[in-house]
Amino acid sequence: MRRRALLGCAGILLPFLSGCGGGALPGIQLGSDDGGSTLGLDSLPFRIQRVDGSVLTGHASVRLLRVSFFTHDATGYVACSGSFTLDLKHAPVPVSVDCTGSGILHGTVTTARADHGEGAFTERSGGTSTFRYGAPLLPATGS
Repeated sequence: MRRRALLGCAGILLPFLSGCGGGALPGIQLGSDDGGSTLGLDSLPFRIQRVDGSVLTGHASVRLLRVSFFTHDATGYVACSGSFTLDLKHAPVPVSVDCTGSGILHGTVTTARADHGEGAFTERSGGTSTFRYGAPLLPATGS
């Protein structure tokens, strides 16, 4: 009951604090367990390893249960972006990734936490690109 009350209060306060700029309270994570945070207010590193071997880096923005991300290529242009909604029970969730020249690609976030995660999406070629966000941000591997 206390946990539900805490999460309810967080659901009311975090959007308000985020509206105040969020910079005053970076990295708020709530509902932590051994596997990671359930929801939060944070900005995290994001990395995609494409099938063609290219590595795209960027950031993921966490706002309660919603994670939005963008990555850029070596020239600095935004190459892929997308978003997904975290599951309170840490179940895998679907993700849509919009990549320049490839359109909208679909995949799954297999580890979906507010402070870290990983997943994969299918390229038009049929190959699989992988991504990771948060810490520790280890290199993702494509197949």
